[in-house]
Parts: sequence; structure tokens; C-alpha cells
Amino acid sequence: MQVLNDTDLRPGLFSGSVVTMGNFDGVHLGHKALLRHICERAKKTGGPSVVYTFDPHPLRVLNPSFCPKMLLDFEGKVHLIAQEDVDFLVRVRFDRYYAEMEPEAFADNVIGGDLGAKEVWIGPDFAFGRGRSGNIELLAEVGSRKGYTVHALEPFMLDGERVSSTAVRAAVERCDFKRAEELLGRPYVVSGPVVHGRAVGKDLGFPTANILPRQECLPPNGVYSAWAEISGGRYMAAVNIGSNPTFDGVELSVEAFLLDFDADIYGDELKLTFNSPVRGEVAFNSPDALAKQIARDVERVRHDLSSNPER
Repeated sequence: MQVLNDTDLRPGLFSGSVVTMGNFDGVHLGHKALLRHICERAKKTGGPSVVYTFDPHPLRVLNPSFCPKMLLDFEGKVHLIAQEDVDFLVRVRFDRYYAEMEPEAFADNVIGGDLGAKEVWIGPDFAFGRGRSGNIELLAEVGSRKGYTVHALEPFMLDGERVSSTAVRAAVERCDFKRAEELLGRPYVVSGPVVHGRAVGKDLGFPTANILPRQECLPPNGVYSAWAEISGGRYMAAVNIGSNPTFDGVELSVEAFLLDFDADIYGDELKLTFNSPVRGEVAFNSPDALAKQIARDVERVRHDLSSNPER
């Protein structure tokens, strides 16, 4: 898959393309179905398949307080979309200027011009242009003049629930990692480079790997059992998400104690696949009380993961 910036676009770059547009946060089962569909259509029509997606999420610019917490960073999204054999991904740098584009201009100049669309495939609630004032009917009207057709796919359903990024976030927030995995079509993962922390765990006898998570959507503060993957190995892990209230911490951190592991992994990429919650976040009366609880947490993690090794 070739990744282009919107500034790279020009009339004539694409011809007869099969296009889809959206945020694609999480690249869940519904997204995958849409991506596979445009790839199939592109093969039949002989044109390229094109994904037109935004960075950052439009609400990050227009109304940050209402912007959802992202399931993936942009690079993670690109990686997963590429696995569906899409030909081109166009990265749109969303800003205030872009937000002011009238829907007719977008449908005419961008879709019909820059993207050279022959077919456009979108979700049923798709909206675009200034103030999200453009809808499927307007897009189809402009398409009839510009020579492209517009098609809306039905929502992708799983066990009676519409698969959506919102549904995945809700599953993560209620610690239903099995449901999140079902909706995503893969395990829910938090990943990032190992960075230096406050060394609190080391002082307590449980040295932890602190990571800078690439994902914004995290489970609630607390302790979790998880599988950790790093440097080609896979290890049981007790993961703490929180602010270390026992030590009057204020900043959120994600740290993992890897069982039966001892190595310098600073700077390495650590991937955590969450299994189940162990307990909520607690402020203990003393470091000694915390250390004793961590010891119990580790044994609980070992038991939980020993009985669920397939994940």
C-alpha cells in the first residue's frame, strides 16, 4: 500500500478509483468488511482502491472535549489497513481551513477530481463538508454529474450489536476484553516503547516496565493480568494503570511487571494483550502494604494466565 498526503493529490493522479472515506479508528470488523469490499470492486473494475482518512480526528480540531479517545495511533491504523491489500491511503491533515470546505466543493473537486473516483463506498451515516452538512444524497447528485456512483453499506452487525469504534471503546472501558476482541477481530492491545519511570516498583521488589502507550483508549485505573510481548518473547505480566496514589502520584502511567523475566528493555517496544482485571486502584497506607498486595496480585495473575494460555 502506498501512503500519500493530501498535498500530493492532483487531477489525473488517480483514474477509475474505488474510494472509501472515514476515520477508521480501531480498524474493526466493520471497517475490514468495507475495505475488503472496495478491494474486490477495484479488482473487478480495474481501478485502484483508495482509502481517504483523517489525521487528526476532526473533533480533535473542532471540539477537543468531545473527541473520543483513539484506539490506535495513525501509524497503527495504516499498518492494519495495509493488511487488507488496499492500493493507496491518502492522509488528510485535518485543520480549520479544511473544515470550512463546502460539501459541494469536496464532492466535486476532491472526490471527482483529485481522487478520480468511479465508485464511492461509505457507511450509512456518512456526512462531510462544512458542519457535516453534506450527506449521501448530495454526494450521489454530484457524482451523477462527475461520473462516479455512490453506495452505502449496511451496518456490520455482530450478535445483534452494531460493530463500531464506539462499541469497542465501551467494551474496553468496562474491561470486557473478550468483547473488544470480538468486535476488532483481534485481541485488544496496548503498546509502546519502554521508558524510564519513577522506579517505585523496583524499590518494592517488583521492577516494572513503564511504557508510553500509543493508544489513548485505556481500561480504567487498576491492576490487570496480561500477556506481554517483547524482543520476540512472550511473558505473563501484572499491569498497573494509574497514578500511584500510594506515593501521591498525579500523572497516569502504564507499567508492567513481567513474571520470570529479567533484562534491560529500555527503548524496546512492549505489547500488552489484556486478559482480565485483578483489582481496582487503591492508595495503601505504606509501601510495605503495597508490596504485600503486589505479591498477591502477581500470584493471581499467574493463576489467571495459566488457565488461559491461548490468548
